[in-house]
Amino acid sequence: MKVLLLAVMVLLVTAADGIEPSQCIAPMGMETGAIKDEDITASSSFEHGNVGPHHGRLRNELDGGAWCPQSAATPDLKEWIQIDLHTVHMITATETQGRFGNGKGMEFAEAYVLEYWRPRLLNKWIRYRNRTGAEVLKGNINTYLESKTVLDPPIWASKIKFLPLSHHERTVCMRVEIYGCRWTDGIVSYSMPQGDKRGTSWEFYDTSYDGHWDGEKLQYGLGQLTDGRVAPDDFKATFYQTNSQQGWVGWKNDTRKNKPIEIVFEFDKVREFTAVHIYSNNQFTKDVQVFSQARVLFSVGGKRYKGEPITFDYIEDRIWETPRNVSIRLHHRVGRFVKVQLQFAARWLMISEVTFDSSVVNGNFTEEEEEEQEEQSSQKDEIAAAGADNKNVVSAVNTPSGLGQYLGVIVGVLSVLVVLMVAVVVFVVIQQRRYKSSPRPSQVPGGCDKAALYREPSMGRLPGSSDYADVRDPEYAVPLQPPQTPRAPPPLHNFLPKPPPVPPPPERYYAATEICNSGFVPPPPPLSTPPPVRLSRQPRYVSNTRTYVGP
Repeated sequence: MKVLLLAVMVLLVTAADGIEPSQCIAPMGMETGAIKDEDITASSSFEHGNVGPHHGRLRNELDGGAWCPQSAATPDLKEWIQIDLHTVHMITATETQGRFGNGKGMEFAEAYVLEYWRPRLLNKWIRYRNRTGAEVLKGNINTYLESKTVLDPPIWASKIKFLPLSHHERTVCMRVEIYGCRWTDGIVSYSMPQGDKRGTSWEFYDTSYDGHWDGEKLQYGLGQLTDGRVAPDDFKATFYQTNSQQGWVGWKNDTRKNKPIEIVFEFDKVREFTAVHIYSNNQFTKDVQVFSQARVLFSVGGKRYKGEPITFDYIEDRIWETPRNVSIRLHHRVGRFVKVQLQFAARWLMISEVTFDSSVVNGNFTEEEEEEQEEQSSQKDEIAAAGADNKNVVSAVNTPSGLGQYLGVIVGVLSVLVVLMVAVVVFVVIQQRRYKSSPRPSQVPGGCDKAALYREPSMGRLPGSSDYADVRDPEYAVPLQPPQTPRAPPPLHNFLPKPPPVPPPPERYYAATEICNSGFVPPPPPLSTPPPVRLSRQPRYVSNTRTYVGP
């Protein structure tokens, strides 16, 4: 049954609710006009009216029929045409054309380079590189055929530039289009430690990360964890056909000293989160397992993470090695920064994708204040004494106030009072223990015959009865002892509270005293009852009609 449940769990693993690049392929509006003319700018134009940037739309034949820069294209990449999308979009492909101009054009770009910009990305333009590390993209071979290039990895940007490139100086013109969709996941960047190397040939790095890479730390960028592509089941298999890059980002427990892997995600706005999905590897036969525990924390400002973290414990699976999408419910927590901490379960931890289910929350949210360590420093007042010829600076020492002068005396008096109170309590406890352990005299009054306090109960015998012939008179006595009265405690000092008064002896005490003074005469035994009269049975005669009882 356990194996069946695990199999169902693995088979029912569904893809995260993130954007799938294969479905984000729609043209974004250069050809249709959805992108307005004012959102298209350029470094220069040969003639703005005929070949300005607003004419650089794919399959456009109006006026000059393309955008043509003022200077020729060179390897220096001086000229560019820019498209402003205003919000972050996922751009999955680009397409270019030369200037046909109703058969009069002869200019086209054989190659070009892309640069993009988005908020929180180091506040600068980033040069695009594909998974092989190449920057130069293939352009056109003539003025009328389109050339479409799929971007792998995709670009997350709110602005994008096309920079025509030529290895020799030549005049170029371009018509462009971009494909993609709006980035609704809202992730602006994530920061985490860079992956580790396994052996001599397997580097589990986030090679497509476009942020700042400072040796062991990745900051302010996006990469493989958000590209929408899951890695292969076997981390040793080649996932991308065009190169040997891997889809897994992996960390080694030996280099982390058993500390959790911490990933901080930054979003565009404050959001309400319902779930996070982490695509993880579980090849336990190769020392790779899903994380044993995940902790998720939330923050509005990113400086302090308040509130109770959400903790998720994963049940170890050492039966199926299939990678799985681990989903963690986030219970509608709110924040703009999300910190995910993953604890090692084996020697290696590998993940491929992280996606969130979230929605934008409208309202006023205050960022958490950063804890500041206040340093106490003594301040001195400087008094400047002005003289006729020179000026002297005098440092004045603050004198303590009246309360400060007597603070030591007050503390000393309070300490003495506390010591005295402790001594009094100890003395009272010792006296009470001595009183309880001292012997007590008998409570029977003097001169009283103790034998008179006993009486022998008698049991009457039925005379003439054979049933009680073998019963003997018991020989025992029942003592009648009055209750003991406690001895009065020894007197204490006048300043201590007096003990409660001793209650008077009970009534049985007086009864015993009267018995001793007047002489006790035991009561006579009870009279025996006469034996019951037995009637002899009479013979009975039966006739035909009546029954007679004889005398």
